[in-house]
Amino acid sequence: MVIISFKKSRKIGKNSFSLTGQISSVKNNSIIEFESQLEMNLTYLLERRCDVSMYCEQPIEIEYFDGNTTRKYIPDFYVQYHNGEQEIIEVKYEKDLLEKKELLEPKFKAAREFCNSNNISFKILTESQINTPQMFNSKFLANYKTPRFKTNLGDIEYILDTLEKLEQTTITNLINECSSDDNRKAELLFHLWYLVSNYLINFNEEEKLSMNTLIWK
Repeated sequence: MVIISFKKSRKIGKNSFSLTGQISSVKNNSIIEFESQLEMNLTYLLERRCDVSMYCEQPIEIEYFDGNTTRKYIPDFYVQYHNGEQEIIEVKYEKDLLEKKELLEPKFKAAREFCNSNNISFKILTESQINTPQMFNSKFLANYKTPRFKTNLGDIEYILDTLEKLEQTTITNLINECSSDDNRKAELLFHLWYLVSNYLINFNEEEKLSMNTLIWK
């Protein structure tokens, strides 16, 4: 049985050549650090996915031989799913995979061998799999999941009751149905995004959110 450490195996410091930082994870009730734009974007995706129970960054140190030299490889993320499956994820730009192939292959080979022997999946994700409409939605809705401003229960109930009558409609139509006053519409839209971010209003997660997105209760 492999033990994944929740203490980061590699310290993430400031980097003048790539984006580094941290986000507050509601799913993990902790701070998640990243050291590239892609890692940050994947974090938002993992936060949004309902099948992910938890995840952590820089989870484990894997030793491997490069000729006669012992080296260490630390993958980017560990993910645990509600069905019990586990996954190690490496995040790389497609350009880096091509330009650094000889350097990266021994690391990936070691990771695959480690994961195979511990019943864990190993996956390499690039910008093609990460920078998707789902990522845009996840990043946008993260601002509303735990809003800084207090929500109004009356507005929440009003929006849900109106949507139930309409059954399925666009965001624009729902807001227009709720009010004709522009200031009131802005207040209601804030609460609508809160409901969407918390899965109380549904939409096609594979399509990029807009005011013309179809929604239903």
